[in-house]
Amino acid sequence: MMRQLLAKICLGLLMISTPAYGQIMTENLELKRVPNVGAAWQTVALENSYTDAIVVCTYNLPSAASPPVVTRIQNITSTSFQLRIQQYENSSVVTPSDVHCVISDEGAYNSGGLKYEARKVISDQTSGLAVPGGWGNVNNEDVSADISQTYANPHVVGQVMSFNDANASVFWNYDCDSRGNGAFFSGQADGICIGKHIGQINGTRAAETLGYIVIEAGSGTVNDISFAAAVGPDSGAGVGNNPPYNYSVSGDFDIGILTQQGEDGGQGGWAVLYGNDPLAANQISWAIDEETVAGDTSRTHTSENVGYWIFDNNQAPNMTADKDVKMFSGNSSPYAIPGSDVVYQINVENTGSGAIDADTLILIDAMPGELSFKTGSVNFIDSDSGLTFDPFTDLAFSKSATAPSDFSDCTDTPSGTYDPNIKFICLAPKGSMSEGTLTPSAFSVEFQAAVK
Repeated sequence: MMRQLLAKICLGLLMISTPAYGQIMTENLELKRVPNVGAAWQTVALENSYTDAIVVCTYNLPSAASPPVVTRIQNITSTSFQLRIQQYENSSVVTPSDVHCVISDEGAYNSGGLKYEARKVISDQTSGLAVPGGWGNVNNEDVSADISQTYANPHVVGQVMSFNDANASVFWNYDCDSRGNGAFFSGQADGICIGKHIGQINGTRAAETLGYIVIEAGSGTVNDISFAAAVGPDSGAGVGNNPPYNYSVSGDFDIGILTQQGEDGGQGGWAVLYGNDPLAANQISWAIDEETVAGDTSRTHTSENVGYWIFDNNQAPNMTADKDVKMFSGNSSPYAIPGSDVVYQINVENTGSGAIDADTLILIDAMPGELSFKTGSVNFIDSDSGLTFDPFTDLAFSKSATAPSDFSDCTDTPSGTYDPNIKFICLAPKGSMSEGTLTPSAFSVEFQAAVK
């Protein structure tokens, strides 16, 4: 009598296993926490593929002893972008630290309680305390007419998203009337003006692409990722004052981006995550930083409102496996009699919202005692799993009477056309098996055996 057995699956939980810790929220939106970002450019691979990616990032300043830096971005493609940090003007004296990023395809989105739109514009002027025109409209871009959705309580986060000028500038926003009021200060009718500023430096910058995201305030969960978006109270100040400043939130978040809302302080500033754990349980720790090239270099700053978009990863894999058997089509008899071949198929699927750690998936399948394994018959069939399989390195066997505890215990080799002594087939496909909620993530393994 033929038996049908489940494969033994050994797998790890989702952990940081790539240079950038990534979470897919939707097919148009993902989150990254990139560790140890320094002055050198590094390429950040994306989980999704984008038509026109908008990237917004926030630096985690470790302490007031670290110099003020801004995030710089260049070479955005459908599957990656390049990231570094730098001081004004173009100083590579920095403290490497985490950078948190949100990446979205350009466009308007409203699904599952998540309402936002991602846009971009060329900024060919420069704002600042000492530049001609200062913080006025002549140096900024009024993009109010580009917002396509209606919002009850919106705010904006943004980023200088190109590197046309080696000297730094930083994104800022206001309501087109007063630099002290963030965009949409009294609602959407107030408008949104955005630009790039250079603090107290007397100079200008080459035209740059500004990426910005308008977000409806609120909270919710999409694809097992909790999120919260709001503008916090006017309650924090500069790195040179007494940081960190904390906003109270409900939840333990792990990725977040911040943008200062308006410019109460005419010296110019920008929001940073602050401290060793800026997103501890139920709070956001932050500060306002400033350039120290010109003017007042104390990094003190008047209080400001900061807008945030934060995320909590609750994603987890959900692995299932089943094993089917059918008669080999080339048999002379349709019955499982001695000498007939059968074909087994092991089907593995991840239906969870989290991926599997790279190189941690192991399958150990027991051969029924009444069968002889057919040498060379193993076939790996991929279905958008993200895995690779090399039969020379990822396939092994055991003739032991007891089940191997790991792939390394599978040290035997089949002999002859059929080997009745093979007791276990061991497979260790490589890579990280992708999540399965946005697109199917599965693979199958087929092999042949003869009835004894």
